[in-house]
Amino acid sequence: MDLNLTGKACLEAHQLRYLYGQKEVLRIPHLSFDQGKIYALVGPNGAGKTTLMLILSLLLEPVSGRIYCRGVEVNEANQQKVRRRITMLFQDPVLFRSTVEKNVEYGLRVQHLEKGERKRRVIEALKMVGLEGFAERNAQELSSGEAQRVAIARALAIRPEVLLLDEPTANVDEANARILEGIIRSLSQDLRTTVIFSTHDRNQAYRLADEIITLMEGTIVPFSPENIFRGKTIRDPEGTWFDTGRIRIFLPMKGEAKAIYIDPKDILISHTPLSSSARNCLEGKIESITANGDWVRLQIDAQESFHALITQKSLLEMGLNVGMRVFLTFKSSAVQVF
Repeated sequence: MDLNLTGKACLEAHQLRYLYGQKEVLRIPHLSFDQGKIYALVGPNGAGKTTLMLILSLLLEPVSGRIYCRGVEVNEANQQKVRRRITMLFQDPVLFRSTVEKNVEYGLRVQHLEKGERKRRVIEALKMVGLEGFAERNAQELSSGEAQRVAIARALAIRPEVLLLDEPTANVDEANARILEGIIRSLSQDLRTTVIFSTHDRNQAYRLADEIITLMEGTIVPFSPENIFRGKTIRDPEGTWFDTGRIRIFLPMKGEAKAIYIDPKDILISHTPLSSSARNCLEGKIESITANGDWVRLQIDAQESFHALITQKSLLEMGLNVGMRVFLTFKSSAVQVF
């Protein structure tokens, strides 16, 4: 069966569901991934990111739903053929107790490629991840960042069309994280590999991804990944609050909430507490200021990490700088509940 149907999505999912026991943990109506693009999966712990990636990589079978490659449904007859086009790397890569070269050529041996071609591909893959000259090194003596790069080289050697990365920079230092980000960009730009990665670093998602997919409680939500908090609902004589474990946020409802979201544009920034009817006012410190088109994105530590969007004009008028103390104010009606 021909899997190279021109114009079709590289990878596509329809009506995916997955259960742990009797609990539904994933419910995805539709997702489509185009060739050569970078996609970031974001969301809190337990949102379903890893489960979704395992299903997309054909390592986990959903309770229901369908996966398509180039417009052709994956089934028992073509699953092995499709699986060779998709590779998933986990947060802590497992390397064999041998040389870097033998680790990188492992998949090529499985495919029974001849020795000369294996050698050529190993050299090519190590060059792509910036590890030329590492072929004879003991893989067990590498740093965590170098080990992650060897794992990526091992994946690249078999030339997958789709590469899934589960928290690829979670356990590496900043220098190696930047190198890994550069590798991800080059995979998209130079090799036209489709890259799908999960991350808790929202700034990284914005730096790298062509498209950000936000998961909450196992399903896709139509908003940006900032200001998503999990916790529990509590009540007192003053009303209903959402408790994250660090802060409390006033809610406009009496029901239960497992998670909440606040649009960055709905957060007002001021030097002093505002005199307004808004029930939520928090003090915090500006951690970063980033240009975002006509807007400026502020990352603020207010015991939880908040993101707010303000105009360039407001930034200049208020004289805001990194390290400055400010107040965040937002109405209870701005809090979306899940």
